[in-house]
Amino acid sequence: MTDKVHFSFALSPRMRSFIELRDGLNCLDKAYADQLGSNWLHAACDLRASILGDHGRKNGIPEVIGLFKDMKKYLKNLADDVPKYREHILQSCDHIDFIVAQLKPGLPEACQYLTQDALVNAYLNTQKKHDWLGHKLCMQQSIGAIWRHADMRTQPLHQALAPLSNAINSLNDMLNDFVGWENCMAVGGTGQITPERGKSFGLLVIALPTSAVAEGVVPDISGNKLAIRLRFQRWAPGEASNDFNEDIPYAMMLVPIGN
Repeated sequence: MTDKVHFSFALSPRMRSFIELRDGLNCLDKAYADQLGSNWLHAACDLRASILGDHGRKNGIPEVIGLFKDMKKYLKNLADDVPKYREHILQSCDHIDFIVAQLKPGLPEACQYLTQDALVNAYLNTQKKHDWLGHKLCMQQSIGAIWRHADMRTQPLHQALAPLSNAINSLNDMLNDFVGWENCMAVGGTGQITPERGKSFGLLVIALPTSAVAEGVVPDISGNKLAIRLRFQRWAPGEASNDFNEDIPYAMMLVPIGN
């Protein structure tokens, strides 16, 4: 959908791991393009937690592969139901196998970089509650000079992560094109989504006009798999979040993958 901001809400642990990994890669790429050292390091540490399963997170790679398998299983069942498109659907299944095979080679190199790189480890130490050795002070004093040779430092990781990034982007496109959008209206800034009974959904995507998000309007959800309550809030500069009490149009999709 054009001129829309998409908000992804995980309805399962597997989908949560995927979203964390997807967003970590996006932040790393953006910081790399902008050559912002502190942002890049923060994104690299966040990505390390997703790939290695640190800080209470699951290792995201098996979860992503599991999502591809779920997608393939769903497509094969769909091929049996619509013989007219069977050949095309099975080609998509073969493409999924190709993507999964391609994402694996660079992972050992990426993991080695994220666990052994001195700068990444030093930045991780700055996040500790008791930074007795002064890593935080040292980081601020050194990062500007170190980042003069940013390409030499960052390119090896980005090259190793390229197959994973391609796989994540492909999966994200599949999930966002998987089912049709439903146009809705949140009356007084609230609404309710009732998932179809007998189906399990792993992902909820809410689309809002870019102009509304630019004014600080964002969705907040609560509930369970039987009923999802949607409430819009406004995040104004320097203020606590407030309920948005006006009618607002939005679009939503529920994806029956990764439940």
